[in-house]
Amino acid sequence: MILLVRVLCLLILALAFNVEAAECAAPTRDMTTAMPGHPFSALPTADNCWLFVSVEQAKHGAVVAMRNHDGVFVVDHVVALPHYAFGEALSPDGRLLVVTGGRSTSVLSVAKLEQDAEGAVLGELDDGSGAGAVYAAIAPDNRHVFVSDENKARIDVFDLGQSETPASVMGQLVGSVAVVASPVGLALSPDGKWLYATSQRGPESMPSSCADEQGSSRKHPFGLLLRIDIAKAITDPRRVPIAALAAGCNPVRVAVSPDGSQLWVSARGENALFDIDAREWLAGNKHPKSMRYAIGTSPVGVAVRPDDKQVWVALSARFGQGSDGEIVGLANVDASAPLKQLVVKAPGFPRELTFLPDGHTLVATLYDSNQIVMLRTPP
Repeated sequence: MILLVRVLCLLILALAFNVEAAECAAPTRDMTTAMPGHPFSALPTADNCWLFVSVEQAKHGAVVAMRNHDGVFVVDHVVALPHYAFGEALSPDGRLLVVTGGRSTSVLSVAKLEQDAEGAVLGELDDGSGAGAVYAAIAPDNRHVFVSDENKARIDVFDLGQSETPASVMGQLVGSVAVVASPVGLALSPDGKWLYATSQRGPESMPSSCADEQGSSRKHPFGLLLRIDIAKAITDPRRVPIAALAAGCNPVRVAVSPDGSQLWVSARGENALFDIDAREWLAGNKHPKSMRYAIGTSPVGVAVRPDDKQVWVALSARFGQGSDGEIVGLANVDASAPLKQLVVKAPGFPRELTFLPDGHTLVATLYDSNQIVMLRTPP
């Protein structure tokens, strides 16, 4: 019995050592890396050894695979995609990467992508001509994919099944969740029960309170933050009930706090960031507590630091409103102390933000500058 216990202890130590050894080092400095195209999104693997960047090139998209060498991410190889490359999502088990591309969404094997192996692109999900597929999320079951079709006012639900056999078109379209105009950002609740989505404009029955972002005289209604039951959307997307909140002018991204209690929404059309109490909303309050922050010019990407102490926003300056672009952080968001703004210049349309697994390094894609930036956020 003593021998068996010793063997088990050695096995546990060996497993712990292997897990630790498999993780790659965190960056120790800020860095900027050139991309072979316009970067849209960037997602790290859970072990921090790879960063996958979706880029737009002349007439198609690609995924740039960046390898971590002792805390320094360098471009290792580039995998071309059949269509454009916009938003990305990694499956919870880390096996699949999906990349939206306008009329279709590419599905890639992460293992083959890391190896630069033939057949890394397993196939495509057909969103349809003119769909404007722009953002994606993968359900906790690792097989159902949600894709926001910006031009068709819907969120498609695909079932990948169990196969990883390459095919030109893969996955079954379960159906579509009909929403209001221009759905974009998607985010899952930490418990895997809810899909949150932004829709840039509410129905015409709402008051037209928002100025046009590109300067026309016509106004439009506030946009919406939507909450969708994932289990029901998977089984019957056409009839799934949708809860909705007004979320400012042109809400385009939503991020969820680590415990699921707060929803952060970037309202690009009014240069604002909203903090919405998710607990009150889930409890049935149709007007949950909400804070509005005048954050800066045309906010797009939003990322909550894993320790829930900072929220970072990409100020895109997308429509040329007198700014070159910045990345702005709000500190002490988990306390009652006044928020402190942390500002980093980021010229070139900062678009998407994400944190590396170390929990402190922020990654920003600079779309017009063809660069990504890694920034060590302050304590």
